[in-house]
Amino acid sequence: MSINWTFQGGKRVIKTIAATAGDAVANLSPGTGKRWLVLRGRLTLVADANAANRYVNLRLTDGTNVVEGIGQLSTAIVANETKILDFGEVRFMSGAAIAYDSLGYLGFNPILLEGADQFRIEIVGGLAGDSYSGYVVVLEIDI
Repeated sequence: MSINWTFQGGKRVIKTIAATAGDAVANLSPGTGKRWLVLRGRLTLVADANAANRYVNLRLTDGTNVVEGIGQLSTAIVANETKILDFGEVRFMSGAAIAYDSLGYLGFNPILLEGADQFRIEIVGGLAGDSYSGYVVVLEIDI
């Protein structure tokens, strides 16, 4: 018995998340005729001077409804803090240091999105004066 694995080549694309207010959601979607394999990314959250606990939440939607939670970082970002969240492929590290001002690393297996599916970024407790930005690296495949 033989098994054939077909790989429809794609291209590595970096999707930029422009500065977004902390009380707004960012949805990244491949759109019609494309598939994405979400590989990794980085978010930087800059909290304003108002007292509040902010948390970074990553979710998947079908274009409307949340269908899966990827994870929420349980470390609170408070007033006047700037923190970085790296996310992507599951990694195992021993004795490794995380970058200064980092929230840490949120690991997951690559995620397949198609059509209206969305990779959603939410700042739970985020305020209008907060700002986050970053990027997501995807393998983009035309279908």
